[in-house]
Amino acid sequence: RTIFNLREHAQKTINRILPPDQAALLSGILLGIEDHIAPEVEKAFQRTGTSHIIAISGANFTVLITFITTLFLRHLPRKWVMPVSFVLITLYTILVGGNAAVVRAAIMGGLSVFGSYFGRRNQGLNTLCFSAALFVLFNPYILWDLGFQLSVGATLGLVLFSEKWTEAFGNLLLKFLPEEWTERLKGWIGEYVLMTLAAQVFTLPLIAHTFRHVSLSSFIINIFILPVQPMIMALGGLATVSGILLPFLGQFLGWLAWIPLAYTIEIVEWGSTWRWSEIILPQINTFGLWLYFAIV
Repeated sequence: RTIFNLREHAQKTINRILPPDQAALLSGILLGIEDHIAPEVEKAFQRTGTSHIIAISGANFTVLITFITTLFLRHLPRKWVMPVSFVLITLYTILVGGNAAVVRAAIMGGLSVFGSYFGRRNQGLNTLCFSAALFVLFNPYILWDLGFQLSVGATLGLVLFSEKWTEAFGNLLLKFLPEEWTERLKGWIGEYVLMTLAAQVFTLPLIAHTFRHVSLSSFIINIFILPVQPMIMALGGLATVSGILLPFLGQFLGWLAWIPLAYTIEIVEWGSTWRWSEIILPQINTFGLWLYFAIV
């Protein structure tokens, strides 16, 4: 009850320091509350295939873990680092509603902290399989939940392909560019283009099978909006916390957070106006879906 009261208070704070559209987007990104996003804005995100930035995902927990490690955990005795991290991850999981995608990301984030505490390198495939197996152990029916399928599918694509594609792209660039330029381009293209493509290897067919439409503009729009998402989470989180404790400081940080939020909405709405941004597909049968997965 206390956590949900805090969530409600945080949402009211966001609504106070930001205009309606930007406040609704930040509430979705930070708190998992998507009820107040305007229908036309929500439709624009759907048409451009960028709804994933609103959903709570592993990126939120990465920012959270980095934030708490930088500000708090470096000053704590080592024995307290892991339990404090687990408590904060658990509290944030409850705060944002704890749906399947959120809990999957929380388990993977917790396992990453657990492994690094003992000096073990994170193995993405192991942590993904372990977290998915925990879900199925407690609720076998979740295998038929589309949110669970998309969450696991996106993560699986990232684990299997993003690093390999980035390295292959870097090796290709080395044939034409100096090493310094290659490293810069490889990092940027790898993070904002190749990771997006890798996440869609398994999710795009599921979306096409379920909704019978695919967004063609998502590949372009994601390149424009993904770089500012960490800024939104960091500035938006600081503005919300400050707005609760020190309203004046929260309002100032809210103005700063407004810039990337307004930019994101403008770019998404612009992309949704493209005539070719979305194509309607014929019905894809289940056999075709499984055949695709088997080939991949």
